[in-house]
Amino acid sequence: MINVNEDAFSSSQVGSKIWLCEELERLGWESHYTYIYAGWYGVTAFLLLSRGNFKVNNIRSVDRDPECEAVADALNNLWVWQRWKFKAITDDCNFIQAPVAPDLIINTSTEHFHSKDWFDNIPAGTRVVLQGNNMPHDDHFSEFDSAEEFASEFNLTTVDFLGTKEFVYPDWSFNRYMLIGTK
Repeated sequence: MINVNEDAFSSSQVGSKIWLCEELERLGWESHYTYIYAGWYGVTAFLLLSRGNFKVNNIRSVDRDPECEAVADALNNLWVWQRWKFKAITDDCNFIQAPVAPDLIINTSTEHFHSKDWFDNIPAGTRVVLQGNNMPHDDHFSEFDSAEEFASEFNLTTVDFLGTKEFVYPDWSFNRYMLIGTK
């Protein structure tokens, strides 16, 4: 039996990733090689691949928690056996040495990184999709009060999208911010 943190499938987690898919589809981008940093259980990859509206040849989902790899590969099994169109990897995004240079890097968990080494190591000219939020949490190292403040943390040469998605629940709420562009 594989243990899964149910929060990976919460309404805000899934809603944020669907929002990401919708915006990538709207932009009409294509990717030969996408890396998803802090990919957790591979939900972002699953949504991108199953929706079929974003052309991508290969996705690598990177997380430093070794328990995530088996879950992500199981969730995306349809694409694992198809010449490794999808593969989860256990590694540290801050220092990863990709065997093939990605043309798109996605990080929907920027608030979980205690430094920006992962961002600083992305080569100039690489397209990125970044998400962060203003939710206080024990394992969040950064919070942002606005999408503009979030964007100012990550210097991009081109911004193709900047937005806010509000999640309002009966007893609490928070905002998720998304920045899409080229480093």
